[in-house]
Amino acid sequence: MGYYLVEGGHTIGGEFVVRGSKNAILPILAASILTQDEVVLDNCPDIADVKTSIEILQQLGCVVKQEGRSLMIDSSTIVQTCIPEYMVCKMRSSVLYLGALLARMHHAEIGHPGGCEIGRRPIDLHLRAFEKMGVHIKEEDHIFCCDAPVLLGYHIYLEYPSVGATENILLLSVRAEGTTVIHNAAREPEIITLVRFLRACGAEIYGEGTPTLMIEGVRRLHGAYFTIPFDRIEAGTLLCASAITGGNIYLYGPERQYMESTLEVLKQAGCLLRYDEEGIYLQSPKQLLSDFSVATGPYPAFPTDMQPLVMSLLTLAKGTCIMSETVFEARFRHVEQLCHMGANIQIHGRNAAVFGVERLLGADVVAEDLRGGAALILAALAAEGKSKVFGSRYVERGYENIEDALACLGGRVHLYKKDE
Repeated sequence: MGYYLVEGGHTIGGEFVVRGSKNAILPILAASILTQDEVVLDNCPDIADVKTSIEILQQLGCVVKQEGRSLMIDSSTIVQTCIPEYMVCKMRSSVLYLGALLARMHHAEIGHPGGCEIGRRPIDLHLRAFEKMGVHIKEEDHIFCCDAPVLLGYHIYLEYPSVGATENILLLSVRAEGTTVIHNAAREPEIITLVRFLRACGAEIYGEGTPTLMIEGVRRLHGAYFTIPFDRIEAGTLLCASAITGGNIYLYGPERQYMESTLEVLKQAGCLLRYDEEGIYLQSPKQLLSDFSVATGPYPAFPTDMQPLVMSLLTLAKGTCIMSETVFEARFRHVEQLCHMGANIQIHGRNAAVFGVERLLGADVVAEDLRGGAALILAALAAEGKSKVFGSRYVERGYENIEDALACLGGRVHLYKKDE
């Protein structure tokens, strides 16, 4: 098992250009198979989930070329409609290929999607919507076998504004006959980005950023050139890394309007924030503050992806914070590991009381999911002594060389692969 060796006590600060968004690029890579023309994507992050997505595209028969941070995808050569289970189990967003393949090929076979174990994430919302639009679904040996001889638009009412379900229905409906309306749709920035990409390819979609999306099906989509936006979660991670170590940092790229809930929490913790057209500047306080509450929820509420990172930050804040996790019931898996480092956190169901302590101590800890792993790295940066954060494969899924990013900002972090 790979691990990060972190020497605590060094301030994270300086300037950094945020990389492309993980949560934005993954559905766009699935969407690229909807057109038989070439798609060019710029500002692509070099992360494990993108590499897995490229493997899936190549398995289906696409030709994928990479030049620096650009990806060229030619899906005119697709020959397969089945994605092997060993690929599917690597990441949750593989389920999006179901909607894209059905829209393009009218047949798809895919296993249960994997990813981080942060709680139940059933795809019932996806499948029920698909059936209403004309998809025939059979499950055999944990494999979904789906056929869509005719796709018809429909009014879909989501019980919960699921990001994944909204994305999958979008992918299916852009090539359906007639009009599809998604009620109670997710409003996350990544949904807006996916709509903009599909529109660049010729789709007719209205209402992005609102709870109601309307899609007029088209017969054909064309290729496009598209730039992946900056990663708001990577930006939040680096802001927290600087704040927990008492540093000052300027980030180029992140869009403030999509980070308001995260920035508000940082302000409540005592950080000074300034903004300009190019990015965000954070100045850490002499003493981090707490005595407020934070609750995760669908956008524009505080993002569940930021909850573990802010929790690490508040372990050293003066006061007590009550953090409520309303999205994933198993997203406190990192808490026990933080407590190994000296944090004082008590869990009550989906609520966690974070009592600020004076110091954290280096320790050997184990990451069990992507954002929890990053949270442990942040705690290790502020801890006294050295720490080993095992489970690097989770962190590598969503962060591009986080060890190098932190090192160039003043941290001492080294990644050791399992064979080193």
